[in-house]
Amino acid sequence: MTERGFADLRRMACRLLVGLVLLAGPGFAAGTFPPAYVVTGVAVDATAQDAVAAREAARGQGEHTAFRRLLERLTAKPDWNRLPAPSGPEISALVQDFEVTNERSSGVRYLATYTFRFNPNGVRRLLRSAGIAVTELASKPVVIVPLLRLGDTATLWDDPNPWRAAWAATPGGGGLVPWVVPAGDVADVADLDVPAAQSPKPDQLAKLAARYGGGDVVIATATATEGAGAALDITVSRYSPDGTPDSSTTQVSGPKLDTALYQTGVQAAVRGLEDSWKKLTLASSESAGSDQEGLIEVVVPIRSAHDWAAVRERLSKVPVVRGADLELMSRREVRLRIRIRADENLLHVALAQQDLTLTPGKPYGVLQLRGGAP
Repeated sequence: MTERGFADLRRMACRLLVGLVLLAGPGFAAGTFPPAYVVTGVAVDATAQDAVAAREAARGQGEHTAFRRLLERLTAKPDWNRLPAPSGPEISALVQDFEVTNERSSGVRYLATYTFRFNPNGVRRLLRSAGIAVTELASKPVVIVPLLRLGDTATLWDDPNPWRAAWAATPGGGGLVPWVVPAGDVADVADLDVPAAQSPKPDQLAKLAARYGGGDVVIATATATEGAGAALDITVSRYSPDGTPDSSTTQVSGPKLDTALYQTGVQAAVRGLEDSWKKLTLASSESAGSDQEGLIEVVVPIRSAHDWAAVRERLSKVPVVRGADLELMSRREVRLRIRIRADENLLHVALAQQDLTLTPGKPYGVLQLRGGAP
């Protein structure tokens, strides 16, 4: 090997060692936070003897509301009647940090909207001590296409579309199924207009998903009716890359067709998306209290240090991966022993959310980026 070749190999070795230090720790890379443990859009309104007391009361109210939402998000609905009910101070101890927006106050009243981040390890221990199965694997962000039907009219990108406005006004970065709402620009209109949204083709969905860096595309259709009251009949269809939809329906009602009702509809649609995702990822109740790790050995084919860096970064974000140990490093491949806490099906789903594929093999499986992944 030439002197330059040895120099290249030394540089690659340094980068690989840095990468393995990252992988040796928790399943989440430094600087990231598991979106399943982020609860956004918690509105509070409290009154007390003075502004300070009102703010403290509001925060406690918000923590309680957010914590209940979190537990319901992470667990199956049949388990909700036996969820733990810790005290206020115990919930506060599980809050890692929080953010406040839309803050307003008077001499005795305080209103705001909170985002809470809860400590994953503490919440896991609490639920597992109760023998309740937990799912914390987040989906790749989905691209939401909000289609509104009102009478004989269907509206998608044009304004006014209060259904789309409600989605755009709701934070979509947390939860089990994060989402993004398209801008509705010329390119979006060209890719998916109203008729196409009612029967989308795989290539149309792929273009929209690629533009917004998402995974699947979700057509969220709300049919609005008004009479003695108002109602939204909502159909949420999540399309796989081959164009196959997984659909669910729900309905919300209220005194009138206003912003509040559309926002309630968004929350109902999100719950439907998360329920469908939980069916795919929820751990079995038999393993709910288990911390046992499995071990797999894989080969990562590489052509450069950049290839390995891309795989390493994505692998560090897979929550069921608890660490990795280096077995062999060469200019063409990296061999790893990976510690996991998941069965085979869940592992493949978790890897797919980071555009990673695992091909089984003996003695080593092959781990690599999905073709075309950035």
